[in-house]
Amino acid sequence: MRFRFCLVAFILLLAPAALSAQAAIAAASCANPPAGFTTHCGYVKLPQDYDEPAGGSIAIYYIRIKAKDRPPKSDPLVYLVGGPGSSGSRLMQTSFRKYLGAFADERDIIIIDQRGTGESAPRLYCDEVWERLAEILQSHHAEHAELMLDVLRACHQRLKRAGVNFETYHSQNNARDIVNVLRALGYEQWNLVGVSYGSRLALAMMREYPESIRSVILDSVYPPQADIFLDAYYHGERALKVMFDACARNEGCRARYPDLETVFLSLYERLNQAPAIATYSPPQYQTLEVEISGYRLYDWVFSWLYEVNSIQRIPELLYDLDRGFTHNAVRLGVAYEANMTTLSLGMHYTVQCQEEYDSALNRDYYGILEAHPHLGGYLRYPVEGLATLSRLCGLWQAQPRPLSVNDPVVSDVPALLLSGNYDPITPPVYADIAGETLTTAYNFVFPHVGHGVLRSDRCAVDIAVAFINAPLREPESSCIAETPPIVFH
Repeated sequence: MRFRFCLVAFILLLAPAALSAQAAIAAASCANPPAGFTTHCGYVKLPQDYDEPAGGSIAIYYIRIKAKDRPPKSDPLVYLVGGPGSSGSRLMQTSFRKYLGAFADERDIIIIDQRGTGESAPRLYCDEVWERLAEILQSHHAEHAELMLDVLRACHQRLKRAGVNFETYHSQNNARDIVNVLRALGYEQWNLVGVSYGSRLALAMMREYPESIRSVILDSVYPPQADIFLDAYYHGERALKVMFDACARNEGCRARYPDLETVFLSLYERLNQAPAIATYSPPQYQTLEVEISGYRLYDWVFSWLYEVNSIQRIPELLYDLDRGFTHNAVRLGVAYEANMTTLSLGMHYTVQCQEEYDSALNRDYYGILEAHPHLGGYLRYPVEGLATLSRLCGLWQAQPRPLSVNDPVVSDVPALLLSGNYDPITPPVYADIAGETLTTAYNFVFPHVGHGVLRSDRCAVDIAVAFINAPLREPESSCIAETPPIVFH
């Protein structure tokens, strides 16, 4: 990536902890901008370390999609993606088509690649994962975590040699970057829509820069006080129960897939004792021999609960596997695992190890084992599991952030909280927790979607548009009750 900065503005940023210095903007080309809209892209040059501005710089990439109305509203909608480690620019096309475009008549839409992601520089992607992807996808479940640790260790060493200061990659600096980019673009106040980790980042901005925020949409809410490394196991079990109960209540699903929960648990145990081996040839990739253990199956089902399209297929996929038919499950499972190559894993683990790991060192893994004994082996399977997480965060060498970054966010900024009932990672209770300290908050649960409510439910988009237009008035929400349930295949 090559670009040259031209100093076009001198900006004094007076908000607490923001940059008080010059901001350099450079124009850049926009890849695949949405049709029918004027779109500008570029980079803003900012310090890597705000406490030591002379110690090197980063380049934050932005996309500005101009509103159709002239003049537009002065407060744009700013899109904060999740992960941490996802790229706003790479998700722009899908997100704009599914919901961001609904706000674009009156307001500019601003999409920013958080530091370490997308087109921002430096990039903290672990190309080593891609280089060893076939090995990862074909690994035995007992070897998987060790292999991933080896790959991530190589990634960390390479990034360290390149001069990455890992301690500067955290939510507070992400928030500072976004504020400085928006002010460099001439905005004084804005609206935020944060999805998953993006909602955690939006909450951090509400804590630090409330005067600059007109309203906030928190989609799939991830509050800072949550312990996601432990909670995920409880929430995954809860979401599975939601899906099993929904199938049992549906006459067609119940007839085609009777006793689905029993079938799943039996399959889980059987595959752990004798994993199935499936041959699969992804498009434009080498033929793989994929081992399907019960632990891996659990991981796949957890991931399938994110999207309505895959939730619809879970009963069918489980029954296929129970009968020995592996193709469809392996195809979807491998696609999910290969998605890790699209995430900036360097940024992801740097943020999570600084903000999540040290603050919950005494997490009660024994409690989850007592409540759900069948997860004993699974806790040791993923790289973020019981046996591996401490080693992962140890090799990453990122210093823990102050415990205060995980305090509840107290704010009177108007907030709309959206949750999906099937969501296995940021369930409705997370929105309840966040909402306890938000004095102007409207909290809605969508019963038939998973993770990422706005991309899944048109009713949610309509509610969000009404909220942005009048954030001090509770939006009309009768459409939620009219949403049809998931139809299982």
